[in-house]
Amino acid sequence: MLNLLMSLVSEKELGGRIIQDIKDRTKPDALYMVVGRSEELPVYEAYGECVLRDHAAQGIYDSYQQAQENYIPLEDDVIQYMNRYSTEIMHQQRRFELYPDFRIEPDWNSHYTVYIHNVFFWYNFLQRKQITHVFLSAIPHEGFDCVIYHLCRYLEIPVKIVHSCFIPFRRYPLDDYMVDDPKLTAEYARLLKQYEHSSADKIPLEGKTAEVFARWASLQPDQMKPWYMRVDPFVRRLRQRFYETNIIRIWKGILGEDYARYGNSPAFLKAAVVKIPKLVQMIPVAWKRWRFVRPAKKLSIEYREYYQSLAGEPAEGEKYIYFPLQYQPEATSNPMGGGMYADQMIPLRILDRALPDNISIYVKTHPEQLSLMRTRDYYTEIANIPKVKLMKIETSTYDLMKNAVAVASLTGTALWECQFFGVPAIAFGYSVKNPAPLTYHVRTVEECRRALDQIAAQPRRDVTRELKLYTKALHNVSFEAAQIGEKVPEIIADFVGADGQR
Repeated sequence: MLNLLMSLVSEKELGGRIIQDIKDRTKPDALYMVVGRSEELPVYEAYGECVLRDHAAQGIYDSYQQAQENYIPLEDDVIQYMNRYSTEIMHQQRRFELYPDFRIEPDWNSHYTVYIHNVFFWYNFLQRKQITHVFLSAIPHEGFDCVIYHLCRYLEIPVKIVHSCFIPFRRYPLDDYMVDDPKLTAEYARLLKQYEHSSADKIPLEGKTAEVFARWASLQPDQMKPWYMRVDPFVRRLRQRFYETNIIRIWKGILGEDYARYGNSPAFLKAAVVKIPKLVQMIPVAWKRWRFVRPAKKLSIEYREYYQSLAGEPAEGEKYIYFPLQYQPEATSNPMGGGMYADQMIPLRILDRALPDNISIYVKTHPEQLSLMRTRDYYTEIANIPKVKLMKIETSTYDLMKNAVAVASLTGTALWECQFFGVPAIAFGYSVKNPAPLTYHVRTVEECRRALDQIAAQPRRDVTRELKLYTKALHNVSFEAAQIGEKVPEIIADFVGADGQR
């Protein structure tokens, strides 16, 4: 028997043709899907039973989905098991406190209600539908999907995840985000042996991976900078989270494809006239968005300015660990930070206690950070940690990185970038960066002290060759995001056992 649950599906990545390919390859007895957009439900309902993601995120299910007459109650064993993750999951739900399509109220009762509805619903769903395999299109981080993930662990239902990696626009399959992927570590070990007598310039990389590695290895900040930081990161994040509110930019977006095709020609003017009704329809949408965004933007700017009032500049000659705060809410901190370590105050206090008195901690907020998950008091508390010194937002992260004793973070990009400068990385969370050559994975004060002792004994070394081999290993076990329609059916077929040996 094969009853497959897939979360999340959308026309943008896993359209109907791909779902049909999955069904043809695996021949499931039943297919269930969490669908990203309401207008796409008719597409997917042709292939199996669907749950709308917006409803799941809010813990709202209709009477048919609930099927109250034969429900399985939650008992002590499952409740105690899920209690380990309840706070983590409710914090994931906070991403929907400021969300343009729907909203979860920020009070504890609202979040608890969403959480317990989802535990009840998905505990019943997984058992009553006799789900045998679950596929997740990203590391679970929206609350409901993390409920599914942990209930699968409890019920011993196998899970396969496809997640993005630090090589831009590539993804890789994994089973457990808190365990170093055995395929990756085995491939890295194989390459270390294969190229043990080769210098870095003799190790080949392919296509875009070769280009991005060359930028990392250049040690030039303008080249090393990730693509998403090449524009104003604060403005970019506002638009990404709340969508465009400027009607002129919306107009350009509507006509962009036609302008690229026709330029300033009569054909473009004709196309523009045809699309006037679409622009008119967007005016009230833009107004609604602007009213929603305005207070969030105002508060984000207020917190940003308050942070700046507490921050200073690096002190010449001072020894420090650089700790760049990660943008939140994101999967990179919750759940990948590991439980309550998503509250970056926790690893900061561990680091503070582990460090000798002559080493400070330079903390810099993420330039994209908005008001959600932040308060004035949060920044005040961080600033009051004894060894912490806040750095101005405009201070170069690469200068802070290359002059540091080490770089510490949950899973941030800086843990990878710093190693090109020969600077060790202290990772508190769980990510694909952890097996990299200069990374020390720690969770406790004692582990942190041991890592610092090893760093003191061998503080810096050139690991460009090892970094190139690790990049090559990650490239070999990953695939381009543009290939998702081709690769996901292969991954799922291998996952469930397409030969019928399930």
